[in-house]
Amino acid sequence: MRLVITIIIILLIPFILNLWNGYIKPAQSGKFKQLDCSRVSNSLNPYVNDIVYLAEHHGKKSDSSAVEGYKITRSMVRDKLPQVFEIVEKYVSGVRSRKTKPADCEKEQYCWFLRLYNQSGHYIDWHFDNNFTNGKRKTYVCNVYASECNTSHLMTKDKNDKVKIDESRSGKGVVYNGSEVKHSVSKQSNGCSRISLIIPLYEDDSVTVVGWYRRIARNISDKLFKL
Repeated sequence: MRLVITIIIILLIPFILNLWNGYIKPAQSGKFKQLDCSRVSNSLNPYVNDIVYLAEHHGKKSDSSAVEGYKITRSMVRDKLPQVFEIVEKYVSGVRSRKTKPADCEKEQYCWFLRLYNQSGHYIDWHFDNNFTNGKRKTYVCNVYASECNTSHLMTKDKNDKVKIDESRSGKGVVYNGSEVKHSVSKQSNGCSRISLIIPLYEDDSVTVVGWYRRIARNISDKLFKL
């Protein structure tokens, strides 16, 4: 019986670590940097309706009324919207931020992805971005499209629980250390929409031994709690 309990505890460790590092630990910083990503935003503008259609019909959503919006993976864009895929791939390949760069897409399925927030109440709750690698991890978010009435904005919280809201506009991007900056996305309003391109950036995208188990735990959690 003790052996069984020990095995269960060991198996639960990566899930517990993901829970702590993803949601529970205190915020360390509220800093982020604004960037101009109008070039890729303008290039993708003719395909906004196509992206919305793909997201609504094939994108991943959460079980609870798709509150986190629709998530479109790189492989889905590649298979369904090759023109969009080529534009994003070319752009992502040149993204750099203080010694960090995108992960190898052959090894990491979330080397980049798109999110659509276009239903009333679409939001993402407070969280951190899990880092499974040997180096620092940053998160780059480019607002590919945001309607004039958009209310889906990045919010950060520092170690004193002070909340800062950064207004999302088309062609405007932000980069932050998602492992230290606790962040969320405010609720979308009815009839409004925002499409964001998310690119994780790494100093070293090689996965640690513990990170390997934590990534497996993340993938299992995604399959259990995502449609």
